[in-house]
Amino acid sequence: MSERPEELRLFEPGTLTVAPYVAEDIPDAGTFFVDWAVRDLNPDQALEVESAVNGRRCQNGWFPLESLDSIGQRGFWRGPLTYLARMTSDDAEIMQDWAASGLTGESRSRIEATVNHLLYQQGHAAAATWAVAVRPQTYLDAAALGDRLAEAWEYNLGAIRPKDVVKSVRRWNR
Repeated sequence: MSERPEELRLFEPGTLTVAPYVAEDIPDAGTFFVDWAVRDLNPDQALEVESAVNGRRCQNGWFPLESLDSIGQRGFWRGPLTYLARMTSDDAEIMQDWAASGLTGESRSRIEATVNHLLYQQGHAAAATWAVAVRPQTYLDAAALGDRLAEAWEYNLGAIRPKDVVKSVRRWNR
């Protein structure tokens, strides 16, 4: 007995409305970072970091990775958003692996490319919403994706000391 190949319901995503059932399972990278970064900052510094993150959100309210392209990965002088870029450095790979699991060939490539594009343009939840809509037979687990993202973020931030964030905010203000 042969298994039928999965039928994908591919569509051009355009600007997506995030599905509520996906949004509740996918953490927002900006909110996660702000919660982590402001722990040891004074209220004015915390507000600066929060404003910097929120000023980079896309229209749907989620944090797109494209807004970090100009940040860079080295040094405190670029400010605390350098740590946000470091925190999300594994996200494209995690999202692509989750969205295209079990697929091969052209189908896998198409799913990976579109999910990556959406992640950078519209954020994690929009990319996950599209993947779930395109692969209804697979029952992609958004909660499992959310857990993987949060674990990667915690790991990537684990080596950064609170005083490094405080220093980066001070240097950012010069």
